[in-house]
Amino acid sequence: MKILLITNIPAPYRLPIYERLAQVYGDDFLVIYAAKTEANREWKMTITGFNHRFLNENSTAKKDGFNYVHNNPDVWHHLWTFKPDVVITTGFNPTHLYGWLYSVIMRKKHIPMSDGWSVSEAHLSWIHTLMRTLVYKTSHAFIGASSNTLDLFKSYHLNEEKLFQSHLCIDNDRFATTVSLEERHYHLMFSGQFTHRKLPLFFAEVARTVREHIPDLKLLILGNGPLKEEFFALLERYHLSYHYAGFVDQASLPSYYGDAKLFLFPTLLDPWGVVANEAMASGTPIITTPFAGVINDLVIEGETGVILPVEVDAWGDAIVALLNDPKRWQKLSQKGQKHVQAYNFTTAAQGIHNACIYATTH
Repeated sequence: MKILLITNIPAPYRLPIYERLAQVYGDDFLVIYAAKTEANREWKMTITGFNHRFLNENSTAKKDGFNYVHNNPDVWHHLWTFKPDVVITTGFNPTHLYGWLYSVIMRKKHIPMSDGWSVSEAHLSWIHTLMRTLVYKTSHAFIGASSNTLDLFKSYHLNEEKLFQSHLCIDNDRFATTVSLEERHYHLMFSGQFTHRKLPLFFAEVARTVREHIPDLKLLILGNGPLKEEFFALLERYHLSYHYAGFVDQASLPSYYGDAKLFLFPTLLDPWGVVANEAMASGTPIITTPFAGVINDLVIEGETGVILPVEVDAWGDAIVALLNDPKRWQKLSQKGQKHVQAYNFTTAAQGIHNACIYATTH
């Protein structure tokens, strides 16, 4: 079986999954990248261990500054020369649709792979919805990152046996730590892009509220983005004590997560949120919003984390209560660290493999 997967750019949390698939399929597994990176990403990585190609870059940024549209006609060359039995596409850019169209023309198997869910696709135009309906009706299996994605697929009246999960994950062992609550230096941690969608200013307002109850409050901040100046101006105005580590490479991340008592993951929209995996593997309890794709899978209310509306007082009260309750903190820390173990590269690769087997045998 020859499998060709078309995706936007390399992502560090996907590379080990593709390496595992290459161990099964060898050079019969090929990943096609539309671009080497996108302007809102600062990932630095070396790709080894699986067959891959980069297309001639041709992309434009959407108004939201979060999504990019890729249109790479040269993907046709790779489709015609590689002659895949299965084409996996991870979106609905023109480049992805060329792959889908190839599968229709050549009567090959097509598998959409997505981390979208009802929140991230709530504002699709009727044209985008129509295109998804058409692609799904002519596809043979479906891969979703979360149970929320699988629910989205079900809303298109797809047969449940065609649905497979390949979650987003990290190297859990690399983040594992036994550092206690008392040994952790920072009370609250933020890691992400400084954009409206990631709510860094909300984080600052929450920290201000918490500081009223915890005078020696210390913050740990990772990331970068267009709201950086406004974000830090607010922290300074509130006289909050913080350490800014900037953008931290993958190798250095574990030491930061293990030094925070709580990880705050405010968001207005995240298809998944790998930062939640990183925090949970570090035994750092998470507070997030109902708009994070990890809810119901990774973050389960009251069990492995806390899910709250985007309200400053609600977050402030919850944080203070949790930091003043070491037994509850320990329970969330341990349950989260145990729960995240099921979200690993081997299981994620198996989900893709199972979808390909199903598509080619049904």
